[in-house]
Amino acid sequence: MDDPLQAHPLSPLDRAIGLSYVGTEGDDVVLRLDPTEAALGYEDPPMLHGGTLATLVDTAGWYAVMHAAPATWVAVDLRSDFLRMADTSPLRITARCLRAGRTLAVCDVTVAPWDAPDRTTSVGRIQFIRTGD
Repeated sequence: MDDPLQAHPLSPLDRAIGLSYVGTEGDDVVLRLDPTEAALGYEDPPMLHGGTLATLVDTAGWYAVMHAAPATWVAVDLRSDFLRMADTSPLRITARCLRAGRTLAVCDVTVAPWDAPDRTTSVGRIQFIRTGD
């Protein structure tokens, strides 16, 4: 099956921190973070910056809403809960659109180590508003 999101270019920020779009798994979208130095908040020991984790929620949520209901969506609210420190190991970011209505959409995002998807690092919820369509 053709995935139109595969062709969508990542933002310069997403590329700078090492984020890439992997694809869909049913209703979920999956992204991968191979952290770069730009993603770090601490260097000794190396840990990811909270802004990097919030960016993962923002980007993955957008992919999830576009998977559920392609349109022009803009984030209007974002919450990110940091459950444990995230080191520089690759991360699996999974997002699902819970609801995409006529004007509003809500998506949930889970961030975990790529090789340990049950060991959640952070979670987030993002709300979007549809504009211009």
